[in-house]
Amino acid sequence: MSQPTPPLLTPPNDCCRRENIRRRAFARGRDVRVVFGGVFISLAALSLTACASFWLSGGLALLKISPSAFAPRTIEQRATITRNGEQKTLEMVFDIRADTMTVIGMALGARLFSFDYDGKEIVETKPLPNGLSAARIMNDLLLIYAPLDTLRAALPSGWTVSEEKGARQVFLDGALNISIRYFDGSSWQGRTVLDNHALHYQLTLDSHDVKNEAKDDEP
Repeated sequence: MSQPTPPLLTPPNDCCRRENIRRRAFARGRDVRVVFGGVFISLAALSLTACASFWLSGGLALLKISPSAFAPRTIEQRATITRNGEQKTLEMVFDIRADTMTVIGMALGARLFSFDYDGKEIVETKPLPNGLSAARIMNDLLLIYAPLDTLRAALPSGWTVSEEKGARQVFLDGALNISIRYFDGSSWQGRTVLDNHALHYQLTLDSHDVKNEAKDDEP
């Protein structure tokens, strides 16, 4: 059973709190360990070929959703990708600004990859390892976090989405393609699980809303 994810960073206590948190999160990673066959091995030791089977490309084309549809925030996440009974874990930062979304993957204190998304296209600022798909990662984040009406308008022909408390479902030609569960009442804080039934993988995000924590910490 997964253990609760502790906060990854302590917010600074000055007027530039959010920007400082963002810079520190981008500059730093933490040691990440990956469970594979019951043995802990570092993410860096995994072959890039093995990564290809986890965050797959294909399926839904890159969604076109403007970052302005979201409130600005910075989210720290532990992402666990499960397929065929195997798991791989890495830490990410998902930063949303008015005109850009930035995703950073970190391992062993170093930036593993990073890319920007402006609502139309992706620019890789540090290229992803072979087999990892920036479009797939971005789509999964948009499917999880986009406001329902915004997501519904962005889906291509044949795709539909429905939502009820704590769950979201995405259909292709009437068949369930992707299901999303929000376990802690908020998509931005706590655990979210996305199951891609078509590509046979599960993405679990344990998220920590840095912006909101910084507000709560203010006197």
